Amino acid sequence: MLKKLGKSITIVNAVAFVVVVLVGGVSIYLTKNILRNAYHIEKLSKDIIEIDDIHSESYRLVLSIHHFLIDPDPFFSEEAIASISTLRSRVENYRADEIEESQGDKNNEIKYLDTMLDDIKGLGFVQQYFEEFSRTGNFDRDKLINLEEFAYELENTLDKINKIHTDKIAILINESLTNMWIILFIYLVFITIGGVTIYAGHVALVRKVVNPIKELAAATIEFANGTLEKRVYTDSKTEIGQLYQSFNRMAASLQENDEVLRKFNEELERKVKERTLELEQANEKLQNTQLALIRTEKIAAVGQIAAGVTHEIKNPLNSLSINAQMLMKELAEKFGMESSSYESAALIKYEINRINNILEEFVKFAKFPEPQFFPNNINDVIREVVDLISLGAKDLGVDIRLDLQGNGSDFTFDARQFKEVLLNLSQNAIKAMREGGQLKINSRAKDENVIIQISDTGEGIPEKNIEKIFTPFFSTKEGGMGLGLPIVQRIIESHGGKISCSSTVGEGTTFEIILPMMERG
Repeated sequence: MLKKLGKSITIVNAVAFVVVVLVGGVSIYLTKNILRNAYHIEKLSKDIIEIDDIHSESYRLVLSIHHFLIDPDPFFSEEAIASISTLRSRVENYRADEIEESQGDKNNEIKYLDTMLDDIKGLGFVQQYFEEFSRTGNFDRDKLINLEEFAYELENTLDKINKIHTDKIAILINESLTNMWIILFIYLVFITIGGVTIYAGHVALVRKVVNPIKELAAATIEFANGTLEKRVYTDSKTEIGQLYQSFNRMAASLQENDEVLRKFNEELERKVKERTLELEQANEKLQNTQLALIRTEKIAAVGQIAAGVTHEIKNPLNSLSINAQMLMKELAEKFGMESSSYESAALIKYEINRINNILEEFVKFAKFPEPQFFPNNINDVIREVVDLISLGAKDLGVDIRLDLQGNGSDFTFDARQFKEVLLNLSQNAIKAMREGGQLKINSRAKDENVIIQISDTGEGIPEKNIEKIFTPFFSTKEGGMGLGLPIVQRIIESHGGKISCSSTVGEGTTFEIILPMMERG
């Protein structure tokens, strides 16, 4: 029969909750009694202070009588009369408060207060005595001493009342201490029993739940790693035992299916490899064809644009250029070359020339000539290019470093077009080093290829632009057409080579050309 582990845990938690609530309720009840006693002690303390004030007033009365006995002065008689009046008023007020608090029940304290009021009334003879003294100037010392006994009796009564207060305070304090000891005892018992219960529960939980789950988790990890013959065993009749049985059934079923699946996968993998190889070959051909088609479409589009632009704009531009030159000549003769009119005409001539240069770039890219293959030495071509740019580079603070390995074996390529490639890349590198730097040109032979690297220490190219730099009409330079690098790429690819670029912003850029050394007819 399956035992419900969750139900057992719920029952234990419910019992623990009830015990906690009961202990908390008892503690709150006892704490409430302690707080109530504290409030009563506070009230009794105020009463003691009030009785002390009354006691001080009675002492003042006794002291006034003593002074009068020593020195019969009207000042002391007046002071005694005032003390009697104050005593009567304070005792009556205090008695009224006590009766209100006791809800009309006359306890010992109220009885003592009644006695005090009687004593104070007895002191009324003192007032008559002093009034007689004021009229006659004579006084009876023995009679006054007898009247003083009323004041002493008043002090004794006050002491009895305070004794009641202190006894009550002592009772309340003892009761509070008893409640506190009870709370402490309950706390210690609860902690002890709770600690033992928690420990026992922890041991049972580890033995009945945690360890079996750990064992099952370890078996699951082994099973996931391929140990399909792994099985687990337990004598538990709870959900844990049911989980073990389910795991074993699942493992047996998966082990049976795995053999079938393994054979199917082997056959499938063999077929997938065959098809993948076929697809890779087809994809490579498709990509090459697609790239060639895209490049052809772009070139065709540029060719159409170039043809249209040349036909529609070239001739009017030539006419505009001639008329601008004539206008500049007339304005120079009439107003001088420093006039604003002459400068405007010169600006028109400059813009006409710039448009003409753009048209030439269009035509150059669209009507790209086929390379003329002749035996040449690549290192000699590199040196010729360096001779052309060295003077301008020096003026801009650029240091050119060559590292040409080998003798640059002769092979067939178009030296004129490759000069254009090297000039374009070198000039771009020099322009990228606005505050000077170092231009490195390296060449070496490797695996029937010539590898040429052109590196600069300029501002670099952002990563997002690296893939776009060989795209026609993409340029980050002001006024740039974006045809220089596409022309470079076309020249290199027409020789069967490849060009790549790597760059770090703020550190520099490197272009690498891989050119096959082959004989071409």
